[in-house]
Amino acid sequence: MKKQINLIVTGGIAASKSLKLYKLLSKKYEVKLITTKNAKKFVNFANIDYLEDIFDREFYDSHHYGDHIKIAFQSTLNVVYPASYNYIGKIANGLADDLASLIFSVSNYKTILFPSMNSNMYLNPILEKNKTILEATGNVKWIEPKYGKLASGHEGIGRALEPEEVLKIIELEENNYKNLKDKSILLNFGKTRSYIDKVRYITNASSGKMGNELKKVLKNNCKSLKTVFGDTLLPNFTDNDNVYVKTNDEMLEEMLKNYENSDIVICSAALYDFEVANYTDKKIEKRSLSENDLNLSLYPAVDVLKELGKVKTHQFLVGFSLANDFNLEKAWSKSQEKNLDMLVVNLASAMESDTNEIKILLTKSKQVIEFNNSKKNEVAVNILKTINDHI
Repeated sequence: MKKQINLIVTGGIAASKSLKLYKLLSKKYEVKLITTKNAKKFVNFANIDYLEDIFDREFYDSHHYGDHIKIAFQSTLNVVYPASYNYIGKIANGLADDLASLIFSVSNYKTILFPSMNSNMYLNPILEKNKTILEATGNVKWIEPKYGKLASGHEGIGRALEPEEVLKIIELEENNYKNLKDKSILLNFGKTRSYIDKVRYITNASSGKMGNELKKVLKNNCKSLKTVFGDTLLPNFTDNDNVYVKTNDEMLEEMLKNYENSDIVICSAALYDFEVANYTDKKIEKRSLSENDLNLSLYPAVDVLKELGKVKTHQFLVGFSLANDFNLEKAWSKSQEKNLDMLVVNLASAMESDTNEIKILLTKSKQVIEFNNSKKNEVAVNILKTINDHI
């Protein structure tokens, strides 16, 4: 059975190339062609079954009520070629007044945008803002257009990729995580709290950004995903598959609940190393302290990753290690001690940063893979590709 793709064509000179892309995609996929009204001003879609307006009588005469929603649910990838300035602005700001924009608003699957427009439009700060909004959803992959001769006759960025190039990108996207598609994955991220009293606690500077980026990529590329997260700078919702915890003990408890049914377990959470021994369940009053001194007694906290390693059976267990420098001898020792299949070593400088430099240690092959300092969304892709290639 062929995988179903929605090909959304919006208005622009490059829309004329969409028919060729449709034919190329149709050889491998079942393609639903959705056009905007403006797209029809640039290309004739005669003899091709396409969908356009969901709000007219003609649509409802030939379709069952709710079919416009089913289209979004049945396809596992949305491809927008070309993605016009107008369409990008609509979906970035939550508008859904035609089938093309409505599909984006209800789909849980990835959308790949192939922008094409005049270079001045592409460099407009408003477009850049909309790009940031869309990429932050985690469901959008933005493919930069080419630099070349534009419809205006000028040279600049904004030229559409050729259909053959688009096909290669789609195929590559399919193959990046092919070994993860049938896997159940358990991910933790964020930071935990070692409570001093009822309202005060010791924590760290982790932002949870790395874990959020991993979550975004995994959401569309595995059989099932469950997350357990602590405090993060970015908001995270909770439900049966996404659980918020405050302490290491709570983290371990929730991880163990889903551990046996997980094929891959990724532990990127920044957990505290020391527990406060003299915790009190009341707020400590400053005036009650002698000489205004507060002495804390600390003891080693439960090591969640080590505990998971002890009970590992079939799971591919991935740990993260924060270090001052890339001391591989220490890293290999930690990987062995915690019974890991893979260890991601990153530097303390990555805390609260949007970038990260990592080294990945693979236990079975004794291989070390290095990735230069990159944005965390790119680092997430590199980590998951490595997992995909070595499970």
